Parts: sequence; structure tokens; C-alpha cells
Amino acid sequence: MKDARIAILGGGMLGTCTALELARRGRRSTLFEGRQTLLQAASRWNEGKIHLGFLYAGDPTLRTAQRLIPGGLAFAGLVGRLIQRTLDAFITAEDDIYLVHRESVAGPEAFEAYGKRTAALVREAASQPNGRQYLCDVTHAAIRRLSPSDLARITSADEVVAGYRVPERSISTVAVADFMHQATVSEPLVEIRADTRVTAVERRRDGRFGVHTDATSVAPADAPFDVVINALWEGRPAVDASLGIQPIAPWSHRFRAAVFAYAPGISFPSAVLCTGPFGDVKCYADGRVYLSWYSAGLLAEGHAIEPPRISAVLERSRREAVLQGTLQSLSRYLPAIQLFEDSRTVLEVHGGWVYALGQGSLADSTSTLHRRDRFNMTIDRGYISVDTAKYSLAPWLAHRVAELVVFG
Repeated sequence: MKDARIAILGGGMLGTCTALELARRGRRSTLFEGRQTLLQAASRWNEGKIHLGFLYAGDPTLRTAQRLIPGGLAFAGLVGRLIQRTLDAFITAEDDIYLVHRESVAGPEAFEAYGKRTAALVREAASQPNGRQYLCDVTHAAIRRLSPSDLARITSADEVVAGYRVPERSISTVAVADFMHQATVSEPLVEIRADTRVTAVERRRDGRFGVHTDATSVAPADAPFDVVINALWEGRPAVDASLGIQPIAPWSHRFRAAVFAYAPGISFPSAVLCTGPFGDVKCYADGRVYLSWYSAGLLAEGHAIEPPRISAVLERSRREAVLQGTLQSLSRYLPAIQLFEDSRTVLEVHGGWVYALGQGSLADSTSTLHRRDRFNMTIDRGYISVDTAKYSLAPWLAHRVAELVVFG
């Protein structure tokens, strides 16, 4: 139905990509966003790792890597087409360095074996006739163990027992969010209803949908829609539940905060301490910087149908605690972090909700959070609910949703 009324719930990366993909196919949509502007939560404030699976050595079955690779390879091309520019200026300059922690759930030998198998999957996918172009050339993807001298130049921490250079990059999510926001608000086929949090969806007797919101200052938003796409990240299961749809497995809501800065004068290798509840640093080509430490930034966690929002308020004292905890923890492993203490760089703390099928501690090798292959798309007579799973998958999933809506 070319004139079908389409509602998209959530103005994050998945929601905006879906709206733009539909617009490129000549379809109008109404985009609901609970905040005052688009892309202001986890889609803006996150690491921006464009996953190819290397982080998930806690899943030796390779199922997580196999599911992440297609979306990672497609990311740059899909986003570049939507914002009509290349992403080169916002990517980390070199392949990531993975530092294996002594308490990792996968030791050096296990990580190396896993990394080699994952690299083979990446090479195979990237070399296909319809293979996508990653943020860099990965047709010859391989991991390389750092020599003792190279490792010593990065860290002298005894807890780091090995280091590897891994063919994986990250992208400045702040810059991407700005371009995605501009592309969406400039698109005449997208009607934006900001400051309008969706609370429920109702299936009417005629098969169409009413969308219920908490908005009081705008006209009622419950006019019937033919298609509803639930692209929410925060609160998606609760809206699903209003139609009787439940998650397929135990889940977690986690509010994670990290440190962000614009520091073009500071440069250091992008690195991640793996695998478990550790931290990472990113230095993007546009001068932006990302710093995180898991225990310092994990501010709230819950397993109810709604996230525990009241526990995630980032008041001044909590921001300061995240900032100090992150810098102190990272500087134990990466001396380059001390550059921020000696500079006048403005460091900001921001965060967002993360939803995942899985529970437990990342320090536990049996935790189901090490498995990220079970994300799914629920389709029920015009209602489509999409578990994004990872930021890197949002454009790929949006493309699939648009094709489904237009071509069935």
C-alpha cells in the first residue's frame, strides 16, 4: 500500500534510518521521539564500535560474530547514502588494539584462536560478489599479536597478559548523530513528533493501530496507522507488551555512561581491554574522544519490562563520579589517559540505556550477555518490533524493515 500510514516509534539510529530508508522509497512516515530532539540518547552517546564480532570471544560458537558481520560490513555504505557523504572523517585512524586482561573470560590462547576464526569469517563475507565495504579494507582481515616491546609501549600493567591488533574500527557517534538529525528533519516525507513518548500501541477492530503517548501539548496521536515499527531502544519491550508480545528470552536493561571530549590535540591508540567488565578508549579522526570503564559507568540495571529510569538520573555528583572513576581506572592500564589530567580539555559525561537479551555479569563466562546473536524482528500483521542489539546493526536492520514494508 503506497499510501499506508506508517508510524515509527523512536528517533534514535534505528528509527531515523528507517524513516529515511522509507522516504528513499517514496513512503511517508510519522516518527515519534520521547525527547525534544532526535538522536539524543544511546545513539549519540556510545562508543560507535562497528562490530565484526571480535569483542565476543565469550561466545566461542561464533554465532554472535556470524550475526554481527553483515551489519558491520554494511554500515558505512548505508549511512553514507542516507546522509549523502562519506564517513572517513569520523573513523578511528587505525585498527583497534585488543588487550587481554588477566581476568578475561577468554585467555590469550583462546582469544587468539577465536580471533583467527572470526577473521576468516570476515574475509569470506567481505570477498563475496555482493560483499559490503567496511570502514576499511577487510578482505585480508587478520589479527596480529603484539610483540612484548610493542605491548610495553601501550601499557605496563601486569594485568594485561597479551595484546592484538584487530581489523575493527569505530566511528564518532556524535558526528553521525548530527548528520542523521539534519537529514531526517530536512526530509519532507518524515513527520516528526518530538517530546512525545509512546506508552502503548492498540490494535483496532479494523486491523489498524492507535498509538498512545504521554503528550499533552500536541494533538492526540492515536489516529489510525496501517503499519507500526517499534524502533525504540529504551522501553521497547513495554510497548510490545501492550500488544501481548513478550521478549523471547530473559533480558536486561542497563544504563551506561562514559566520558566524551573534543580533543584534536591529543592522540593515542584506540584500545579495548577484553573480555569482560573492563573498559576502552577511542580516538576518532574528527578529534573526538571516548573513554569508558564498565564498573564506573554502569549506573542502573533492571530486568522488569520497563527500565528503572529513576535510577539512571545523571545529576552532577554522579557525572563527577563517573568521570573520576573512568580516568583513574583507565590510567592504570593506559598512561596516555593522563594527558587529559594535564590538559584543559573539557570532559563530559553522557549515557543511554542498553537493552539486551541476556543476564548476568560479564565477569562470568557463563553469562548469557556474552551471546548477542539472539536479537530478532517480531512481525505481527502490520506491527514490526526490531531488537537493534548493537548500534552497528541499526542501518542494516532499517534497510531490511523498509524493504519488508514496501515489498512485503
